[in-house]
Amino acid sequence: MIKNLLKTALRHIRKHPGYSLLNILGLTMGITSALFLIIYVSDELSYDRYHENADRIYRVSSKITETDDQFTWIFAQIPMGPQVVQDYPEVQSFVRFLNMPRALYKYEDKEYIEENFFYADSTLFDIFTYKILKGEVRSAVKDPGKIVLTKRVAGRYFGDTDPIGKTLVTGNTTFEVTGVIDDVPSNSHFRFDAVSARNNLPKQIGNWGNLGVFTYLMFPREFDVKAFETKIQGMYDAHMKTIFGPLKIKIEYILEPITRIHLYSTNASEPEPTGSITYVIIFGIVALFLVLIAAMNYMNLSTARSTNRAREVGLRKVVGSRRGPLVAQFLSESVVLTFISLFISIILLIVLLPKFNLLAGKSFDLSVIYSPEVIISIIGVILFVGIIGGSYPAFFLSRFSPATVLKGEITQGTAGSLFRKILVVIQFTISIAMIICTLVVFRQLKYLKTMDQ
Repeated sequence: MIKNLLKTALRHIRKHPGYSLLNILGLTMGITSALFLIIYVSDELSYDRYHENADRIYRVSSKITETDDQFTWIFAQIPMGPQVVQDYPEVQSFVRFLNMPRALYKYEDKEYIEENFFYADSTLFDIFTYKILKGEVRSAVKDPGKIVLTKRVAGRYFGDTDPIGKTLVTGNTTFEVTGVIDDVPSNSHFRFDAVSARNNLPKQIGNWGNLGVFTYLMFPREFDVKAFETKIQGMYDAHMKTIFGPLKIKIEYILEPITRIHLYSTNASEPEPTGSITYVIIFGIVALFLVLIAAMNYMNLSTARSTNRAREVGLRKVVGSRRGPLVAQFLSESVVLTFISLFISIILLIVLLPKFNLLAGKSFDLSVIYSPEVIISIIGVILFVGIIGGSYPAFFLSRFSPATVLKGEITQGTAGSLFRKILVVIQFTISIAMIICTLVVFRQLKYLKTMDQ
């Protein structure tokens, strides 16, 4: 049955190359554009979600209120992390990142200036999830004189040789490499090249008067973080008032879910470029509209050719074909056309991916095609365009009466004509709206580039 439907569908496509090419072209353009947007949107929504405890990790930011100003820093004081765990036992754990000074690191004849190395607490790998490639990592964030490198940095110093047990030297300090982790994913709000133990520094360093440390807290599951955020404002009176009170400076802590930082933070001091949830919503809607327009275009072209296919339907019914098999035949044609368009779209996606990376400021590789988001989107396109988009033409064409058809008295009916007119109006409305939005965005970007600084 299925084999026969596919053979019939392919035979019809070969018999009408012009009509088939027009359909394939329209579907391919819509699907390709939608796939690019889906890849972009899914990447923006995936930031920091690869951590096993992602929904339980919050960054501590400091809202500073002065007599004539108010601003927010994405940092906290060095003592804040251990003190909050001591004062509030409900906090499960904490970790801090302290930036190592920019310095020259050496291994044999290779030397590089590094500025993205950090000290971190021993809880780092209990809170955050990073893929370990070689060695072990926990001792490096616990014991002084040890370090964990990312894959890229390890390759830069040691090439293809095993880096475990080898040393990096900076000034009078030597670090033993105990482990290598995969590069911190690009969909992270914070990235580093290497980490070493906070215990490399003196035990007493920093005070409540200095802000400059990335601090993260991990809470139990189903914990009321919003209520706790109000509760920890008491730390100001307990630890900071004697310092900032005379200066009339107030500090409040803000707890930010790490999964929201990339899309919702507007802080200029973020360590990585941020995105915008507004753009994500807009691009998601545009992707949906593109697929919708492609599906409606196919429906219009199919029903517009109803007269040409009416005699075929009439003859099939005369020789005993029921409506069900006819519906299946027309649906199979739309699914085959969708598969062909999808195949071409994937080829175009592979070819145009480098250009898209330049345009979007991303670094996608071909593995993105196998991501769950893209695979689900492909299945969705097949179901929406191939089946739903082809359903109306299938039911419309299969309803023709053989007697009426063979007499040449075909009428498409008021309902069918009205439906196609509605589809055309919707297509034009969506297209015009998208063109207007594109022009507005273009003019805004042009204004930002040419405005007086």
